[in-house]
Amino acid sequence: MSCIYKIREGMAGYTSTEKKLADYMLENPNEVTQSSAQILGQRAGVSAAAIVRFSHKLGYKGFTALKVDLARDSAEEITNFDDMIAEEDSMAVVIKKAESLNIMLQNQAYRLLNAESLEKAVAVLLQSRNIYLFGVSGSGIICMDFMEKLSRINRPVVYHNDFHDQLAAAAHMTAQDAVLAVSYSGKTHEVNTAVKFAKEIGTPIIAITQFRNTPLTKLVDIPLYIPITERELRIGAIASRNASFIITDLLYLGLAKSNMELTKEYLVKTKDVINRLK
Repeated sequence: MSCIYKIREGMAGYTSTEKKLADYMLENPNEVTQSSAQILGQRAGVSAAAIVRFSHKLGYKGFTALKVDLARDSAEEITNFDDMIAEEDSMAVVIKKAESLNIMLQNQAYRLLNAESLEKAVAVLLQSRNIYLFGVSGSGIICMDFMEKLSRINRPVVYHNDFHDQLAAAAHMTAQDAVLAVSYSGKTHEVNTAVKFAKEIGTPIIAITQFRNTPLTKLVDIPLYIPITERELRIGAIASRNASFIITDLLYLGLAKSNMELTKEYLVKTKDVINRLK
């Protein structure tokens, strides 16, 4: 996972000290990799302890681990997408811009992945009695796709397009189930209402959301982050949708590979039954 990208994307949730340190790190990455916490603290105007805490906040075991990851980064590769299309663009230009954008966003999404978090999420889903999916609008499309994949390999999954139906189903959750919540903003009232209930009854909670402190991230057990690439006012949830699909596809593959022989058996059964329609 890109260290530079993590530092940039978390900026909105930093304290003043953390922001000061983050700005210094982004402006002087080479210097950071060659400095001790004490020396960097003196140059950045913060304490060595603040640097260690900041490293932990980014998910590293310590400052040394952060430096190792930072040394691998290339700042030129980490760019934020602003405006994709202009009114005067021809469709040929839109196609080229969209191609470049999708490649860039896919790379960012994969760089932000945390294999350990994905493994934990797969383990929780494997052990669950039922998997409850929560998402509305564009996030609901992610849930629908994941539900269809899971149903083909005989994984008990609960999802409803109507959120009142989702909440009605959620009333029957237990600590033996699992929740996957999808919300790019992390502020979706419906999703957070369901997640709060899951928290109250001890149901393990996984979330696909942006890399930022939000009401949702404060509730979940295993956050799976996607890049912050869209404004509040956006043409459509294109980037967040594609990044979310990457996460759910990986979760599906993780579940499927847990017992490949059984997975193939379920897929064959599914195909055979569907073939009866021909």
